[in-house]
Amino acid sequence: MLPNLFISGTLDDDVLDMPMNDYQLMHPAPFESCVTLYGHARPFGYYVREQRFGIVDAEIDPLSIPEIRQLADWLHSEWKKGKRVAGKCQMGYNRSSLIVALVMLKEGFSADETIKMIREKRSPNALCNPHFVRFINEVYEEEYKPQALSA
Repeated sequence: MLPNLFISGTLDDDVLDMPMNDYQLMHPAPFESCVTLYGHARPFGYYVREQRFGIVDAEIDPLSIPEIRQLADWLHSEWKKGKRVAGKCQMGYNRSSLIVALVMLKEGFSADETIKMIREKRSPNALCNPHFVRFINEVYEEEYKPQALSA
């Protein structure tokens, strides 16, 4: 999406029931920090700081919102330190785009700019979950738009 900020998916054989060999564990990962939101994804190997919180690609459970927000804050702080970071889910379309969108809002992008950029750079199918799009817009309207208007 932006330099060192990525959206990632999970390969079919990169799930928990498929064991990792030593090469996979020690092979350098493309990211230094990652938020994984797909519960069946296998963890990264060595040398990756990874936060995991599985959510479904459906309506957002209100009880998970504080955790999602905290993970976005953490990913943003890792990115601002100059690390290569990613949001990761199953297809790389919705859950990973949600977490990266929240990072982009925190960085000063509007909801419309964020959604447009993700769909242009990742896929037109990205953020096809209307619940996630509504959440991104709500977060922007409640927290970031007032700041943008006063600047």
